[in-house]
This record gives sequence, C-alpha cells and structure tokens, in this order.
Amino acid sequence: MKRNRRNLLAAGIVGALLLAAGWAWFSMSGRLEAGESHRAVSQGLPPTTIATRGLQVVVLGQALQAQAGIRTQTLVPARYRSQVRAYGLVLDPQPLLALRASYATALGQLGVARAVATTSQREYERLRLLNRDDQNISIKTVQAVQGAYQSAQARLVAALTNVANLQQTAITQWGPVLARWALRHATGPLTRLFNGQEALVLVTLPPGLAVPSMPTVVQVDNGNMPASAATLVSASPQSDPSIQGATYFYLMPAREARMGMRMAVDVPLAGQTMQGAVMPDSAVLWYADQAWVYLQTDAEHFVRHRVSTQAPVRGGWFETDLRPGQRVVTQGAQLLLSQEMLAPSASGGTGEGAEEHKEQKGSGSHGADEDQDND
Repeated sequence: MKRNRRNLLAAGIVGALLLAAGWAWFSMSGRLEAGESHRAVSQGLPPTTIATRGLQVVVLGQALQAQAGIRTQTLVPARYRSQVRAYGLVLDPQPLLALRASYATALGQLGVARAVATTSQREYERLRLLNRDDQNISIKTVQAVQGAYQSAQARLVAALTNVANLQQTAITQWGPVLARWALRHATGPLTRLFNGQEALVLVTLPPGLAVPSMPTVVQVDNGNMPASAATLVSASPQSDPSIQGATYFYLMPAREARMGMRMAVDVPLAGQTMQGAVMPDSAVLWYADQAWVYLQTDAEHFVRHRVSTQAPVRGGWFETDLRPGQRVVTQGAQLLLSQEMLAPSASGGTGEGAEEHKEQKGSGSHGADEDQDND
C-alpha cells in the first residue's frame, strides 16, 4: 500500500513538472510569434491586417510596398460647383453650308433683279417724258417699256422675298446667332466649323430640367480623348428626337468627334460652390458594387475608405468626405484589397480563420469550466 502511495506521489510530481514545462513553452512561442510578426512588417515579409476602431487596416512594410509598386498621391484642395450630366450630339454642318450657299445665290439674284429694275425704270421714265413733251415716241413704245419695267419690278420683289424667306428659315432652324454667322459673315466664326477644325454640338438637358441660363463653357467627354471645353453659341430651336429636353448649340474642337456621335456633357449649374478634394481615377476600385479607395495613414498602414462617384470632374471625382493633404493609393489598390481579404490578421488568421479561432477559444474556455466543475 505504501509503495502504491509513493508511486502515485511520484507520478503527480512528474505531471506537474510536465504541465509547467508545457505552459512555459506555450508562453515562449507566443512571444516568438509576436516578434516574428513585427520583424515581418519591418523586413517586407507577407503583410497582416489588424482591426482598429472597427476598421481593417492593412499593414505593409515599406520594402514590400516598393516590390509591389504601391504608389500614393497627396490630395489637393479643390472647389466644385454642382453640375448635371447632359447629352451631346455632333451635328452635320452641311445644312448650314448649303444654307449659306443658297443665301449667296439669292443675294446674287437679288442684285441682278435690282439692277434690271433700276435700268427698266430709268428707260421707262425717259421715254414717257419724250412722249409727253413732243410726241416723238409713240405710245406703244412707252407701253412696251412700261411692261418691261413692271416685269423687272416683279422679279425684284420675288428676289427680295426669297432672301427674306432664307433669313427666316435660318433663324427658325438654327437660331439668330448661327443664322447671322452663316448668312452675314463669309469669314466669321463658322469658318473653322466648315474647315473641319471645330464641331457643332447639340447639347440636350435631361427631360424636365430647366436652368435660368446655360454656362458659357461645358465639358464634353467623347470617350476617346480627354474632355474638351465647348463654348456656348445660343439656345437651339432644334430638338433631339430621342431626348425631350431643352437644347443648346455649342462649338468644340473637332479632335476625334465625328458627325452623329453621341457624347456625355457635364453642365455646371449656378449654385453654392463646395470645398473638397479631387480623387484621381486611378485611385478608385470597385468592390461589392461600391467605389473604394485606400488611404495611407502612415508609412506602413492602409485603410479602405468608401467614396462617392456622383460628382465627376476632369481626371477623377470630387469628394467632400476626403480632406486635402490625405494620401491616397493610386497604384496597387487592388493588391491591398486582396491582402485585406486574404492576409492573416494580427489576431491569428483571415476573417474566417479569426472566427474559427474565436469559436475554438470559446469552446476551450467552456471545457475548462466543465473541468473545474468536475473537480
């Protein structure tokens, strides 16, 4: 019996020693793992993610940033005026050119008719006076000249009417400004249009939208070239058959614009100017049907931030939720997103692994409670 007690006592001592050794090894491995994680960041080893104030922060060492080609840009202050997206249609200038040619022809005919009428009138007056004074000219001759004069007057009236009709047609179809340019300025503002250096754009506002006055300059995006500035000509009496909205004529550099091409037009509206920053196009990535950017909070930490794309501007998007001076990732954002989704977190795993780790810890604690209750 005493031998059995001594054996049990020895076994208990050995078990306690083994338990103490195991606990020491577990504590030491935890410290080693934390040290390795810190060295991984400083030496450019695979990144980690940490949770800070409910945000997932990607920790990426500077060496690995250089290898991955991560580039950032500092946001600069910007002002933005509310604008609306309108529709642009490049018009064929041929009808304007044909109208100008017709008007020139009509003016030539008017000049001839006026000259003939003037000559006929003078001849008629001369012969009429001769017939009245000494009857040297017969009445038939006077009547014949009178008929020619009346015919010339009729042709003059017809030529005047034709010119007036063309003027009214031009105003009805193109508005008073384009009509005046086309009919009265042979080398005026439309010369570049007829030479193919500029394009005439019919800008149509969204249906139901009315503005007190259109801006002098709008931005036209044809999708193939950088946005071009278009200059207001006048309101348009024409309408776009596919869009029922107010229409305006604008002139823009031709570049890649082709007749019949449809383009997006950004029309700034009168109103309060907002303060914010311009977010570059290259910084935006799409995830879960939403637009995001990565902000660099310090040398090795990056946070994903949701942004709005409701205010397009040249080269990017205007954003009021971002402050000038913040650094945004312009190259490599997709890599950071992949690392955020897949890289092990500082708590010991990816998102799914962390949940499993929590469940395992919970079940382990529960088991420990049961052991204590059994004891």
